[in-house]
Amino acid sequence: MASQDALPWPSPEWPPPAGPSHPGRKRATWIIAMAAVVVIGLAVGLVVWAPWHKVPVAPTALRAQSPTATSVLVSWTPSKGGATLDRYLILRDGKPVGSVPASQNSYTDHGLTPGTAHRYTIVATSGTQRSIPSLATRVTTIAPSPVGLALGQQTWTTVSLHWAPSPKGPVPSRFVIYSGGSAIAVVPGTVDTYDVTGLTPGTAYQYQVAARWGEQVSGLSPALAATTLASPLQGDVPVHVVTTSTPGSGASLSVGQSWDDTWTFSSNCGVSTCTLTADAEFAAPGFTAQPFTVTLTGSGSGYSGSAKADITKCGSINVKNTVTLSINANKGAVQNGGWNAWSGIVVLSSPYVTATSTTFCPAQSWKFSVTGTHG
Repeated sequence: MASQDALPWPSPEWPPPAGPSHPGRKRATWIIAMAAVVVIGLAVGLVVWAPWHKVPVAPTALRAQSPTATSVLVSWTPSKGGATLDRYLILRDGKPVGSVPASQNSYTDHGLTPGTAHRYTIVATSGTQRSIPSLATRVTTIAPSPVGLALGQQTWTTVSLHWAPSPKGPVPSRFVIYSGGSAIAVVPGTVDTYDVTGLTPGTAYQYQVAARWGEQVSGLSPALAATTLASPLQGDVPVHVVTTSTPGSGASLSVGQSWDDTWTFSSNCGVSTCTLTADAEFAAPGFTAQPFTVTLTGSGSGYSGSAKADITKCGSINVKNTVTLSINANKGAVQNGGWNAWSGIVVLSSPYVTATSTTFCPAQSWKFSVTGTHG
């Protein structure tokens, strides 16, 4: 007879048979119910938590301007909605350059290069959270032109210019001087004057100046018109000659005798003075006109010079006379260096001359006033 301990235990059925009273069915139902509670709880938690999890919102209406050659002022409309902000981060060309408190909606970026383009964006922050970058704005720093271009001393062949760097920019590396739209000279940025030389007397010119920082060049300054001094006298000039003194009785001319003529002047003007050459003639009434040429150089406010000419005779001998001419412009008759009316003195001197063994002519002189109009 077999022992009961040797009898095998009956194998449990799984899943247990269906039935309302089966204990295995109840346990499975409880496990499934618990899982459902956990899932539902998570879903409810997500639904309840999500509306309060706000993120920073980027600002809008970003604007940028360049008040100086080395700075940019960036401003924007504050962020609306989203998380409470701490700061705004400013990015130039994608790299952070500064930040401001959330109560501020502008930032000035310094230390830039004149005439350079940049791209700005703003990022809003809240704690460790950041918004997406704002829409970008682009700006180019100004490259301001020199200011105050003006004339200094003018001569017949030179013009002196002076100017100042713009207060809106740093001292440039170079200044470029233009005449009639073409560059004629370059000077260091520490120099603010330039003398233009080799010009033509009485000629109008136009000048401008630009600043350069490395390869960046400003626009041209406003144009400045300049005219070199005109030659005092040039071309044909009507003159009137009046005898004012003679050697005395027996002289061939008397005080008060006068005549009209035309003298031709040509000039050779340099930096400091002009040389005038007068092709004239001595044409006293009743005498054959005698030409002479005299070169006049600056003398005080006028011009003077002397020349030798065969004008008088001693018997049959032509005398080598000395003709001295001194002229000055009439008051108020000078326009940009040119003389419209002038007056002067002609002195005709004759040395002692022996005509024959029994005839001689003493040293003597005549003086004449001369006036001219050249308008």
